[in-house]
Amino acid sequence: MIQEIELHVAHFGNGTGARGHIDEVTEARKVTKRVYEILQSMKVPSTFFEDTFSKNKNDNIGRLVKHHNQDKNGLVVSIHFNAGGDGSKAIGTEVLYYDKKDLASRLSKAISDATSGGLKNRGAKQRTDLGVLASTYEPAVLIEVCFVNSSIDVAIYRRDFEKICQAIAKELAKEVVLPKATT
Repeated sequence: MIQEIELHVAHFGNGTGARGHIDEVTEARKVTKRVYEILQSMKVPSTFFEDTFSKNKNDNIGRLVKHHNQDKNGLVVSIHFNAGGDGSKAIGTEVLYYDKKDLASRLSKAISDATSGGLKNRGAKQRTDLGVLASTYEPAVLIEVCFVNSSIDVAIYRRDFEKICQAIAKELAKEVVLPKATT
């Protein structure tokens, strides 16, 4: 039973993720903080974590997994931005998952819908080889908001930042089941 949403920022510092028209970590921090604020305002139990200590990718993944494996009652949500493909075109949004395909599909669709289809819905993609998805005790999803190297994606993301964050928060809130109070 998922009792809280455990959000974390991608990577471990500015310049350690994808870079293009925007920096992945800078933008992931903004999205993660805003989604956390929205969840808090909705009274959805949630946590925010940012690794500012790691010095390399392996240390970062280990630190994130250790942080999230301190309990087993949450849903881990890793916020990222992607890079690749033809940056002169719209590329889109996608959500990676280990075993939460339905949620990943709903999140990807919600982000696309929030931008009136401006961010192409690339859908849910199973990844069993990624550290946070494969090594946490709790279920996890990795949201790739948009592609940092696509000027079209970045313009849509900037225009619809708040709508995107609201859409993510609303989908995540649906996953939380609070324990019933005993009298």
